[in-house]
Amino acid sequence: MPTTSSFVDLLVLGGGISGCFLSALVGRKRDILVVDAEEKKEKLAKRIKVSGNGRCNFFNADLLSTPFANPVLTRLERFFHGESFDAPKETLSILEKDFGIASFRDGKLFYPFFNRSECVFKPIYDAFINSGASFLSGQALCIDREKKECVVKTIDGQHVLSYRDIVLATGGISYDRKEKEASYLKTIGIPYYPFSPSLCPVKVKEKIPSYLVGCRLRGRVLLLEGEKEIHAEDGEVLFKDDGLSGIAIFNQSLYVNECLRKNPSAELSFSIDYAFHDGFSGKNCGMNSFPLFLSRYLKEKNRKPFAPLSFSFSSLYPLLCSQVSYGGLLAESFRNDFTLRKDPSIHALGEVLDINLPCGGYNIGFALTSAYVLSKALRR
Repeated sequence: MPTTSSFVDLLVLGGGISGCFLSALVGRKRDILVVDAEEKKEKLAKRIKVSGNGRCNFFNADLLSTPFANPVLTRLERFFHGESFDAPKETLSILEKDFGIASFRDGKLFYPFFNRSECVFKPIYDAFINSGASFLSGQALCIDREKKECVVKTIDGQHVLSYRDIVLATGGISYDRKEKEASYLKTIGIPYYPFSPSLCPVKVKEKIPSYLVGCRLRGRVLLLEGEKEIHAEDGEVLFKDDGLSGIAIFNQSLYVNECLRKNPSAELSFSIDYAFHDGFSGKNCGMNSFPLFLSRYLKEKNRKPFAPLSFSFSSLYPLLCSQVSYGGLLAESFRNDFTLRKDPSIHALGEVLDINLPCGGYNIGFALTSAYVLSKALRR
């Protein structure tokens, strides 16, 4: 295969949400080349279209508070807030004033005004196109930090791209991404934690009876390691033929990963306390008001009314079923502007970092805000 060489002022690996938003923000102040595995430019940032079941909850109000009220966000504090810098609020303001993305809030979630993901995708994509950024369909194979070169494989051959700055924004390997698309991360010499499934269903050791499959039960879901409570999450659980799903379970998968990272042989289980949820108690409910599937299950298991349901963790669903990936480049290796401490020409954004966030607009909000923070540094 033929090999060509060229110089790139700003090389962006990954044409997802953060890569396209960054390119749109930096604009014509830099000559930009975006490399992505997609074959056509119009397919870039396509995950925006499917997020939030097509509604795109693109931000969470928790990102706006300082200090963060939600403890899972503490690792973002140094990136997002400073004495004269409030990145999440500034990002929302730019999305509205410069990109024309009006929004409304449903609880803590921000949605586009017309409640459709295309209303977030199109303004960002159009601004990316107008930025003058070039596009190359290909896959990064390796990065040589000393030579400041990136080798990219395309359908036509290999390209050796010398760069002034390079941005790693390829995301993780969940959903429709392939593991090989992230293999270049192992060549850079930056501390890296392998990707694993996250925000996904879990498989359990117990057999789920057929009459339970497809049923939903709202309650407080506890993740336990032995008898120790790891995390509690209010929400809905969906029973599958081999395990559990639903937003509450998806968010618990973050803590499952944390436990397995510390102890791969940890004995984990889930307890579903359906007597309480969202600040309400159902203790006054009579058995005749229980769902039939729940009454039958309690009877078969010889359990008393309101006795929590228990399931032993077996494994996470595969990456193909995950909304995001757990793991990535260690965030501690980067400065507050997402620039590598040991090499100011290397930058990283979004899910390629090992900052793992729950459902509810956090991950897209992080991708957008991190791109805004880095754009300020790259425009200097």
